[in-house]
Amino acid sequence: MAKFKVLKAFRDIETKETYAIDQEIELTAKRAKEVVENLDDSFLEKIEVAKKK
Repeated sequence: MAKFKVLKAFRDIETKETYAIDQEIELTAKRAKEVVENLDDSFLEKIEVAKKK
């Protein structure tokens, strides 16, 4: 799963959960792709996690 920052509030049609602006959420790559396809890419921003050495 990857972390995403919500840029625009939206309601997930599968989980019925409402996400607020600046909320950090975890989604699978597949689910994130579905959100982008159904809304657009201005709703989510992927949070890059620094890799540990």
